[in-house]
Amino acid sequence: MDEFERHGIGVVSGRDACAHALRSPGLTSDPGGGSPSVLLRDGEGHARVRGVLREIIADLEPLPAPVLAAIEVVVSGLGSSFDLVRDFARPVAGAVTSAVLGLPLDDVFLDHLEKTTANLDVFGGTDRAGQASAFRLAVQLSRAPAGPGGLTAMRAAHAAGRLDDDELMLNPVVLAHAAYENSLNFLACAGLELASSASPVRVRELVTSICPARYVLRFGADGPVAVSLTDGLPFGLGRHACPGSGVALAEGEIALTALAKVLDGGCEVGEVVWKTHPVFHGLAKAVVTRSGNR
Repeated sequence: MDEFERHGIGVVSGRDACAHALRSPGLTSDPGGGSPSVLLRDGEGHARVRGVLREIIADLEPLPAPVLAAIEVVVSGLGSSFDLVRDFARPVAGAVTSAVLGLPLDDVFLDHLEKTTANLDVFGGTDRAGQASAFRLAVQLSRAPAGPGGLTAMRAAHAAGRLDDDELMLNPVVLAHAAYENSLNFLACAGLELASSASPVRVRELVTSICPARYVLRFGADGPVAVSLTDGLPFGLGRHACPGSGVALAEGEIALTALAKVLDGGCEVGEVVWKTHPVFHGLAKAVVTRSGNR
């Protein structure tokens, strides 16, 4: 709260108030300045770009067999002691993001993708390193040869006049970040819940209760407000509701169900380090040691 106040941002909390704010025509996601990002606009431009992205996401519903196989490889390869972030959440989120874009992603790409958070946060991207990473990825994606998937689909939409040059340059990074950052943070937090709970945890409850993006920013006549998503609105509502919620739910259920089986014999959690970002809730590290290996 102090961080928001320091930047002159009001806060909306409570499920009913937040649901109203997310649906309100008097609040917009557009801060001005004509951003090509689907996250920072409303009206026809937002609907048009969102339509392209929704078509891309629909091709992953249900999750294709190669994605399911990649998740299985990640979980089956977990050792007797592993980091929930580095060894579980990161490769699973990376595999899904790779499928979203339609091209392989290496660790260097994922490193830069994590740094782009500052370019998309509620403070307008004041972190120059985050902006540099976003620009670097935008250029890389614009030059990358791509197979079937999101990047190829966006290029086809551009050729058909559905995306302009700037929208084609930036929105692949926006799509990649949304697919990766939220999955990374959710999977690590949910994995920690599974590993730490003394009683069985229902995976479906974790999928719907853990909120990796705590706030979204809206702009109104009285200035900017941060709308909380933590009161049962993990995918938002209204015209900016997450179009990838179905993929996220499937990814979470599959990966966490597999992880629960790995942890079924018991485990011990140590070295838990949390991220400190005011908007994105996630772990930096959490080491799990399976029973019998301590």
